[in-house]
Amino acid sequence: MPLKAIIFDVYNTLFRNDTSSWMDTFRELCRIQDLPISPDDLWARWKSIEVRFRQTRTNLEHPEESPPFKTYQEAWREAFVDAFDSLGIRGDPDHAAQLSVDGLATREPYEDTFPFLEYVRHRWKRSVLTNADSGSILPLLQRYELSFDAVVTSEIARAYKPDPRIFIRIVKETGVLPEEALYVGDTLFDDIHGAKLAGLPTAWINRNGADTDPQLLPPDYQVTGLDKLVEILEYLKEVNPQ
Repeated sequence: MPLKAIIFDVYNTLFRNDTSSWMDTFRELCRIQDLPISPDDLWARWKSIEVRFRQTRTNLEHPEESPPFKTYQEAWREAFVDAFDSLGIRGDPDHAAQLSVDGLATREPYEDTFPFLEYVRHRWKRSVLTNADSGSILPLLQRYELSFDAVVTSEIARAYKPDPRIFIRIVKETGVLPEEALYVGDTLFDDIHGAKLAGLPTAWINRNGADTDPQLLPPDYQVTGLDKLVEILEYLKEVNPQ
């Protein structure tokens, strides 16, 4: 079946979202709130708490039985409350959570992001599916004047990848069938496993040489960067012309 759409994850696929990016936010947070702790120590404590939210937010075997949906801003505020309490410092969790959401709207693109998006624009539909609040992703796309055929955030869908329902939603909003779209992402669990559960072919952007996980559904393609996908897409276009 001919390929009709490329659906992208955003963070660590199109835009950087590594620890160094987060540390800029935490340095600003500690400076503005005049907190008696180093940004590194606050980050370490907060992250150890925040990761629990990621581990429990989706019931993959029975997605409809997942816990009530929380935005990142809500979950991050709760994590800051716990972090401040456990550290014995007085901080403003509302401001901290808002600063974190806003920080994601200022992430920098990879060098291959814009050339690849331009390559795709003339050949297939382009859509975005991301685990992020709309308050982060929409300003980010506006900042770089990027337009897509469809944009679905976890906040819009009220669900997080790898829940298959969020993948089905972006496929429908893009106007294609699951097998007519290629999902491109950087995480094996949220992106690749989730998309495969929903019936989408997948391409894993493995920029850092991570190992595969035999317990998860494997990607159809694995590349070290977006630019490396061009050869694969040209082959798919040749064997399955539209």
